Amino acid sequence: MTKQQFWDSFERHMPALELLISGKSHDYAAYNALSDGLHAFNKHLIPEITMDEANRYILVISCDGYRQVIPAVEELVNDVRPYPNWKIIKYRQPGRMEFIPLKGQKVQWKNILLTWKRTTTGQYTLTFYLKWYLNNQTQQSGAILHLDHTIGEYDAMTKIKSVDFKGLKPFQSKNGLKTLDDLKSEMDNN
Repeated sequence: MTKQQFWDSFERHMPALELLISGKSHDYAAYNALSDGLHAFNKHLIPEITMDEANRYILVISCDGYRQVIPAVEELVNDVRPYPNWKIIKYRQPGRMEFIPLKGQKVQWKNILLTWKRTTTGQYTLTFYLKWYLNNQTQQSGAILHLDHTIGEYDAMTKIKSVDFKGLKPFQSKNGLKTLDDLKSEMDNN
């Protein structure tokens, strides 16, 4: 699918997407078409739709954490024409969420602590300490999504070199462990 074909399809599905986002419809056909169109443009792109405080509809084009897909997002979103009452955004933007529903679980922000080291290139290596960690992919994915929503997806892809995961036992000391907000503050100051 070409860039123009994707945006033509988006425009055709806008009314149904608006009804879905505003809660006036529960028909996901337009969202599925949007998602299929993004996958046809690049198999790693995913759409996230919502509304902002000004009642504008939001379409976020996400790489879903795949660094190598940054050029596809840039190509698709750069120079896109404005759509009335819509805001088109590249990458997940910072905006902390208390929990992320994922595969039947609620991955809570408060259950994620971490440490980090800064490399000589200025990137960060992170070690996540997850409460109730069961060494499962859902908790790891949830921690990465919380990282995206705390520092922004683009910064997560370009400023984080590597991540590791460890469990945090119920009575384990939390000395030296930081929050995702601490990491954001550190990154904002460097």
